Amino acid sequence: MNRRNFLKQGPLAAGIGIAAAQSSPQPATAKQSRPNILIIMSDQLSWKALPLYGNKDISTPNIDRIAKRATAFSQCYTTCPLCMPARPALWTGRLPHETGVTTNGGKFAEEPIPIHMPTLGSLFKETGYETAHFGKTHDSGSLRGFDHIEEENESDVDFHPAWPVNYDTKRDRYTTPKVVDFLTRDHSQPYLAVADLNNPHNICGWVGHNEGVHTDTPIPTDLPPLPDNFRDVNFDKRPLPVQYICCSHNRLSQAAEWNETNYRHYLAAYYHYIGRLDDEIGLILDALESHPDRDNTIVVFLADHGDGMAAHGMVTKQVSFIEETNRVPFMIAGPGFRKDQLLETPLISHLDLLPTLCDCAGISSPDDLRGSSLVPWLRGNRDDSPHDFIAGEWQTEWSYTISPGRMIRTARYKYTRFIEGDGEELYDLAIDPGETKTLIDEPEYRNVLEEHRRLLAGHVKDTGDPFFGLSYKADKRWRSHETGYHNHRGLSAPQTLQK
Repeated sequence: MNRRNFLKQGPLAAGIGIAAAQSSPQPATAKQSRPNILIIMSDQLSWKALPLYGNKDISTPNIDRIAKRATAFSQCYTTCPLCMPARPALWTGRLPHETGVTTNGGKFAEEPIPIHMPTLGSLFKETGYETAHFGKTHDSGSLRGFDHIEEENESDVDFHPAWPVNYDTKRDRYTTPKVVDFLTRDHSQPYLAVADLNNPHNICGWVGHNEGVHTDTPIPTDLPPLPDNFRDVNFDKRPLPVQYICCSHNRLSQAAEWNETNYRHYLAAYYHYIGRLDDEIGLILDALESHPDRDNTIVVFLADHGDGMAAHGMVTKQVSFIEETNRVPFMIAGPGFRKDQLLETPLISHLDLLPTLCDCAGISSPDDLRGSSLVPWLRGNRDDSPHDFIAGEWQTEWSYTISPGRMIRTARYKYTRFIEGDGEELYDLAIDPGETKTLIDEPEYRNVLEEHRRLLAGHVKDTGDPFFGLSYKADKRWRSHETGYHNHRGLSAPQTLQK
């Protein structure tokens, strides 16, 4: 069954790609010389899932349309592999501990970001941009400055029984026509618009629908293979919070009794929901390309965080700093920028988005941001890295268990540190991209380990991060079964304690 039949608007029109003018964007008061900016955001999309980054098991023709007109970055990292902390960090250019948003809220509601903290929306609105946000929020006040924030709603969709839909897919179907309407209007001011789509986040609901021992519903496509790092032979050397994600995360506890075929169906479902995302993006690109403003519009595509994709037996995301959940797609297309370029070297993060877009629009960004403008890379003037390292953070999802952790990612290595048990990991990603063997106890890597410990200590000090003074919370019952996600039985901490 062709997934495009699920869209009530019918097949997508064939697109010619995003148009690009020859001149570079320059700051000016005239509307036509200040670029429009369209940000297309995905929820839970790993860089590893896209053909652009080497995946041969999926087709994403519309994301590819952006990539062919864009400079794409291969090594972009989220600040936290969780929606609520990641999004305010993205919209403010600040780390989660700086915004104060470190959990997903819910029963343990987060306070809004500080009222004095500039946001992408406020900076653009103050300089004459029309600002509009459509789709998923999860922002804790960080969308301040957007003139229009479309209320989230749902539209009915058809679906295959193997791939049930929930609010994620239904909200995307509601959001896209709103974005299309905005893009096909005439605007008296340059605009900053966000199409904030939920998929492939629908995979979380799919896991719940297929909890425990089950027989998978037949699908109309071939099953993708499991990743090489599916079996984690290094598991007992991982930090305790990582060993027991199945006890802190309801989705991984629901997958504890899956067999390998179940995991392959998981990947097939994940790719299906990415396909739904891609179809919505196609409609948005068609709308953009139908308007004369397309020649002066910068298009950004990125995700808030990734997905485990069965690596190390992981589903969805939580606690761990593995590449699959923390490394995300990031590409920018626009007038004067390099096209059809994939940059492997630059090490970047979400924190670079705000200064980059401000630079594109001729807007001054706050002086104390951690990120850098990527415009020199987009114009082809540089190919090195703007950062010596990238930092990532984890605190908790819903506060039922608390596992403070930090990541330091340098050009070659990844170092992680957790408060509980003084847990540490060190991986040489040049020879072990699947993170299958920690080097913490290897004598020949002692100097590398000490250097990364110093980097973390310096980062914590320089950014006012309270990390080393934080406490963990994990009842003994959430550390009691034999290690290995497949050994988990029963409910997870949030499923138990929220009853």
